Amino acid sequence: MRERGTVSRSRPARDVGRTRPRRGVLAIAGAALQQAVAYRATTALGIALTFVWVIIQYYLWRSVYAARPVVGGFDFETMRTYVVLAYGLNALVGWRIASEMMSSIRTGAVTLDVLRPIDYRTAQLARAAGWGVVEGALSLLVSIVVGLLLLRISPPAGPVELVLFAVSVVLAFVTKALLVFLGSLLMFWTTNGLGVMWSLQALIQVLSGGVVPLSLLPSAVGAVVEVLPFRGVVWTPVGIYLGLGGLGRGVALLGLQALWVCVLWFAAGRAWRRAFAAVEVQGG
Repeated sequence: MRERGTVSRSRPARDVGRTRPRRGVLAIAGAALQQAVAYRATTALGIALTFVWVIIQYYLWRSVYAARPVVGGFDFETMRTYVVLAYGLNALVGWRIASEMMSSIRTGAVTLDVLRPIDYRTAQLARAAGWGVVEGALSLLVSIVVGLLLLRISPPAGPVELVLFAVSVVLAFVTKALLVFLGSLLMFWTTNGLGVMWSLQALIQVLSGGVVPLSLLPSAVGAVVEVLPFRGVVWTPVGIYLGLGGLGRGVALLGLQALWVCVLWFAAGRAWRRAFAAVEVQGG
């Protein structure tokens, strides 16, 4: 009887050990989600500013198309659809995550995160997911709904493309979150993250197709950018939504997007270990 009781007590202990990291990740994501809900005014302002940029881009491109019917292979209907989706996708991962991560590195608070039984890279991705559910998903949803109702953007190319687009959106979120993570690690070698954050934001915006479609870039530059991970943030999901290149190309691009997510995941882990080896507490 004594041995049976010992065995029955040991199983829950092992189960708790296994499930603790998963519960910890969910707890981090939940805390970030609650924070986003608590700061409703900030979240609403972020969504409003995102859509202000959509309106600015809309009227800018309308002026361009007043002089010519096609630009870079896009007519105005396709371009306005592209603009709405591009800004909605870019909003999936806000720069609050980078700001908080850089601040924790600068002050040395990052050492407390290392003591947790959760991989730092996974913890930051969970925080991004928590914020993304509220701020990012709402921004994308508002952009699409308002775009369909007021700006007359195009619907998905087909039901299959819609499903592939949904998968691509998830991969786009992870891609941008990992790119932001990698860029934020530069704070281990600098004392001011503002310039790093602005440079990283500009780099992702341009190379992902967030400012203009990648097809408008010079051919030499476009050929290189086409195979880089940045395209997975905007250019790939929008292209799938619009059915550019057909269904076969959409599936191939989805595979490339998934491949880059795997590469970035392992690169982020390696970069984090190297960066933390050079940790220097600079705050106070």
